[in-house]
Amino acid sequence: MKLHSNSLAPLNTRHSMAFVIVAAVIFCCCLVGIFSRPLSYLAIFWPANAVLLAIFLRFPKLSNLGGWLGAFTGYMLADLVTGNYFQLTLFLTFSNLTNSMVSLFFMRYFQVNYQNYNKGFTFLTMIVIIACGGCLAGALFAIFTVPYIPNTFMSTDRLSIDFGMWWITEILNALIILPLILSFPKLADLKLYFKDRRHQSFQINKIFPAIAVVFCVFLTAVSTGSGAILYPLAALIWAALTYRLFTLSLINAVVILATYYNLNAFYLHDSSLAYLSTAISVRIGLAMLILSPLILCIISRNRHELYKEVLYLANHDSLTHAMNRRYFFEQGELYLQNQIQLNFSIIMMDIDHFKKLNDQYGHYVGDQVLQEFSSVVRKNLRETDLFARIGGEEFSVLLTNIAATEAQGIAERIRKVVETTPIIIDEQNTIYITVSIGLIHQSLPNAPSLQSMINQADQALYQAKELGRNQVILVH
Repeated sequence: MKLHSNSLAPLNTRHSMAFVIVAAVIFCCCLVGIFSRPLSYLAIFWPANAVLLAIFLRFPKLSNLGGWLGAFTGYMLADLVTGNYFQLTLFLTFSNLTNSMVSLFFMRYFQVNYQNYNKGFTFLTMIVIIACGGCLAGALFAIFTVPYIPNTFMSTDRLSIDFGMWWITEILNALIILPLILSFPKLADLKLYFKDRRHQSFQINKIFPAIAVVFCVFLTAVSTGSGAILYPLAALIWAALTYRLFTLSLINAVVILATYYNLNAFYLHDSSLAYLSTAISVRIGLAMLILSPLILCIISRNRHELYKEVLYLANHDSLTHAMNRRYFFEQGELYLQNQIQLNFSIIMMDIDHFKKLNDQYGHYVGDQVLQEFSSVVRKNLRETDLFARIGGEEFSVLLTNIAATEAQGIAERIRKVVETTPIIIDEQNTIYITVSIGLIHQSLPNAPSLQSMINQADQALYQAKELGRNQVILVH
């Protein structure tokens, strides 16, 4: 009995944590929506439902009984503390929960993986499921219940308008919120991004699309009218072709909410009838405005990633992921041409008795040895060093900005680590390999051509082979 109690403790903790987190998030999101309600109409911006769906997709461990109870509590509390009636609040909460429940059900039924939202038609599939599933179900539940409850703000005289506003607003909220949360970078990605930024110069042209967007938003504020909805379109397309998906999603959210606010204020200032007659068309237009840059950005990013992948495969060995011979020579020559004074070294390496190893164990084991060897070498090099597979079992390294003694130390360290690192080929067999190394050190501007230095390092490598292998020979 004690064991059973202990086994339930972690489960209860997970449910409790999910309850607290989801309840707090939904409560805050509901308050944002409540305070955005114009007069007695539906909220202009209701982020809670889209946020709930997004966090359950992004953090599936929160999608448990505690999480759903937390969502229910958050919805109820937010409405009740702002003065709403209990019965009305209860049915509004069920309407909101229906949205997320139905959307999640169809996501899982059709096995849509949110992690692939930026691949192929996944994002469009998600939006179709959300629009025709959860948003539609929530809107239908609302108009068949909420107008018939005492103290309601929905009228039976305008069911079609309230249904249209509820449905389209939920779709618009999803388009604003989902890309923001789903594409928000992971902590490891953020660290890598800021690390890379330190080595990159600032490109001023990157801020021009953002400036254009700010100008267009300002224009919608000072010159509001039916055509204002199209002011930001060109700037958003420019941004979609320039920025990553999360950055574009953030820009999209600001633009849509600002345009949304300006247009609603414009029509409410005219009259409540003008607001009601245009609310649905305005929201549909905003949904189209936000959807177009998102799709364009995803297509652009996919093409960019595909180009990078093809370029990488063209320049690197597919087995070891080291540079291939052509790319090594290209990058090496380019680097040396751009230096006026530089101390550098060329290392040539050849795995000892590799043909014998291939004949004895087969090419599969030979490939495994090449991969393990490449991994060992890469771990003992600096980020600025160039590492390439020249052919077969022969590899080359260009050590930049380095003293001769330090280069020789790196070569010796590689040799020793390779010699002492076991390569596990199956459960019963472990093998060890050795490597012969030739090394040449030179200084610019008096160094010969890269090909000439590689030839000299290669001769030193063959000398190491002749002297018994598993050693480093330095060209004098």
